[in-house]
Amino acid sequence: MKKIAIIFLCTVAVSLIYLGKMQYDKKIMQAETATVQVQTSNSTESSLLSLSKNMSGSLQTKVKSKIESKETIKLLIVGSGAIMNGDAINLPWPITVKNALEANYGQGIFNVDVMNFENFTTHHLIELKGHEQIAAKKPDILIIEPLLLNDNGFVIMEDTLKNLDTIIVTVRKINSEAHIILQPPNPIYEPVTYLEQVKGLEEYASQKNIEYFNHWEDWPETSSENIKEVLQGTFPNAKGQNIWANYIVDYLVSK
Repeated sequence: MKKIAIIFLCTVAVSLIYLGKMQYDKKIMQAETATVQVQTSNSTESSLLSLSKNMSGSLQTKVKSKIESKETIKLLIVGSGAIMNGDAINLPWPITVKNALEANYGQGIFNVDVMNFENFTTHHLIELKGHEQIAAKKPDILIIEPLLLNDNGFVIMEDTLKNLDTIIVTVRKINSEAHIILQPPNPIYEPVTYLEQVKGLEEYASQKNIEYFNHWEDWPETSSENIKEVLQGTFPNAKGQNIWANYIVDYLVSK
């Protein structure tokens, strides 16, 4: 009996040791798995953030905060007919930008929306509460081309900038942290008044400390016949849309 009892106790002890070892190994595996998941998550975030290196410092900070908190970044592109001049084959530049963001950052990081005021002057936009419609989108990033070509010959630059002020103030009332970027429409051949409008917009951006996209530097010179090769009338053709798209993609996506 004594031997049986000893054998039984030994068996129980061995079993307890074995079960304890199994539980210990399981906890170790769970901890290792959690560590790998955290490392993978950190690695993914780091990879995404490296794509934002060409952005301005303040925008990088905003993008970093949104990515880390798993929030979608709302990017709103506003402009005249020039921004959406294209077709299913020759995509307008905002669609090319949207596709590039999804291809590089992945689905769900950026939500790209476009508001195209094709036949509006800035006076019409304000009269029809377009500024309130823009603000209602609550963009984190607003890239706005303030209808300079539409205003050309109809609205003096002083009033264009007042209308632009109204848009920006309205946007910031709803989202004070919105990052706003100004840009001109596309260049045209030998602009006169329009060139003065573009210079005025750049000066306005500098005075207001608003980021400005000088994408004209990537286009052919406006005094050169070459500019006609990237235009269809006063709008960009497929080549022009590509120039414009590449400028903005290079800013938003660092390779």
